[in-house]
Amino acid sequence: MSAPPSIALGFQVWSQFTTWDALMSAGRAIDERGFEALYSNDHFMPVASSASRSPGGEHGPVLEGWIVLAGWAAVTRRARLGCLVSGAGYRNPGLLVKMATALDHASGGRAIIGLGAGWHEAEHRAFGFGYPLLGERISRLQEQARAIRALLDGEAVTTRGTWVQMDDARNLPPPRGDLPLLIGGSGEKRTLRIVAETANIWNGEGAPDAIRHKNAVLDGYCRAIGRDPAAIRRTVGAPPVLIRPTAAAARGQLATILAGHGMPEAEAAEAARATPFAGSADDVVRALEAYRDACAEAVVFDWPAPFDDSTLDALAGPVTERLG
Repeated sequence: MSAPPSIALGFQVWSQFTTWDALMSAGRAIDERGFEALYSNDHFMPVASSASRSPGGEHGPVLEGWIVLAGWAAVTRRARLGCLVSGAGYRNPGLLVKMATALDHASGGRAIIGLGAGWHEAEHRAFGFGYPLLGERISRLQEQARAIRALLDGEAVTTRGTWVQMDDARNLPPPRGDLPLLIGGSGEKRTLRIVAETANIWNGEGAPDAIRHKNAVLDGYCRAIGRDPAAIRRTVGAPPVLIRPTAAAARGQLATILAGHGMPEAEAAEAARATPFAGSADDVVRALEAYRDACAEAVVFDWPAPFDDSTLDALAGPVTERLG
């Protein structure tokens, strides 16, 4: 797969340590500036950084992600809407398809179904979902992705799997638009095979060199089953973005934001130093160009409260203009 001529931007808005009104305002702000996608995160306990897989405080205020999406459907007009991503351990695949289809109708055909194996052990156990070993979680993801794919393709689904049981299930009415399945995860042995088999969109994580390598692996899996690699849109989940005149100012403010979401102060400072997306507009352009050169078609930033409209303005203006 060759590098795309430009790169789209989206946001995963954290529905924690904030209010409903602030979430709706954040969604409108992102949509009005023309960004491609607006995601909620499907968690029941706080995360300090979904990109770094770091749990936040054990307990804290979190608004449920799919209800947030329904709210955004009413106050936005252009951005695609989805969870990045729903966990296979706590979302029944048939119900998930019905929820996403209803969202698709409510939003005028803008919904995305995001699915992953699940990683936040504390919330799984706290809410009674169980947390099996990774291999079992990936197997469950595979069963669910296959069932979702079949329902989205208009099939009548009967299956007696280990985790998915359906008896002549059908998704009626069908989606209003082209409802894509997004698989989140970067495991090369199994997850990328599931992506090749079932997904319309892949969301991975990692530095540009890692994304370039995983894109090549995914291309190989697609070719092995006779699928055009270009049929799968390649997206990258990224840490929070914050644009200030200097990197020092951006990193200092980002560290404060992350600490406010439950990350220990020393860890928050290190996370802010490590991200290439906390800095000047020039810094962010260079970081995005590196991902574009690694064949990423879109970058989705974590977006924690308090939401920063000045960064949105910089991204929608000078940053986007320079990226082409």
